[in-house]
This record gives sequence, C-alpha cells and structure tokens, in this order.
Amino acid sequence: MHVFIGGTASGKRQRVAERYPEARWRDAGEMMSRVPGAGAGPRPDPASGDGDTLVISGWLAWLEAELAADLEAGSASADDDRLGQRWRQAFAGWASSPARRVLVLDEVGRGIVPVDPAQRRLRDLMGWLSQDAVRLASQVHYVRHGLTMRLDGKDAAAADRADRAD
Repeated sequence: MHVFIGGTASGKRQRVAERYPEARWRDAGEMMSRVPGAGAGPRPDPASGDGDTLVISGWLAWLEAELAADLEAGSASADDDRLGQRWRQAFAGWASSPARRVLVLDEVGRGIVPVDPAQRRLRDLMGWLSQDAVRLASQVHYVRHGLTMRLDGKDAAAADRADRAD
C-alpha cells in the first residue's frame, strides 16, 4: 500500500496520476461500503488482479458522511472505535493484497484548531486514520506546494535496518 498525504490543493492528486497513470480511481465511501460492518455486507473488491492499481481518495468526505449519518440516526455521536476498526480492517486487507492500493489522504492537522467540537473530532479521526494507513504502508509521500517528499514506510524502515547491519 502506498500513501500520499498533503493538504488541500497541495498537488497530491497530480503526483499520484503521474506516478500511476494506469490506475483506476475510487472514492473512499464506495470502497468502505465493501468492508464488513458497513451495513449492506461485503462486496467484491473492484481491483483484485495482481497488476491492478487502485487509487482511493475522499477520506475526509467519507468520515464527514459517517459522522453525519450517525447524527441523523439519532446517535449523539458516532462510535470512534467502530469507525477505526472498519478502516483498520480495510487497510490491513489492502496492505496484504497483491494488487496495488494507493491512498490519497488529506492533511488537516496543520491549521488553526477549530472552535466547533465536531470539527475538532473530524480532524482527530482523520489524524488517526492517517496514522493507521501510514503504519501499514510500504511507501509514504508527503506533498506540499507540488513538491513530494518520501517519508519512512515499512520498506524504508527495513532498508534502514539492513544498512545499519552492514
């Protein structure tokens, strides 16, 4: 699994499109509806072949929709643990899949802290989701102002340990 993270209009979508021109793009809401516990039951993953590259974006919008749906259903607040279990289950499956998954994540933690508790909660959830994705990613790139910086992922950490052993 490969993660690109950056703020709004940072250039992350362009960098992903350049790196993976063959990729098919999917919305996080669509992909998460395929994860058990999403209500309708699991559906087949749209990219299951070894050579398929699937880019999944729209994570902040998915979280906003989940929180809004829980509020509409009469719940005072969504269950953060339930949401976390769902995205961790999806990420674990994608990280171990032979098909390539590329996650495009929104960085929302570098700005002004919102006054509204619901907006703070949304940013916390996005931060936890990002941390879980990065933890399982083989590659992580941070994009800012159109510039891409490689961050440590599983492969980078393993390469670093191998270099130290030499």
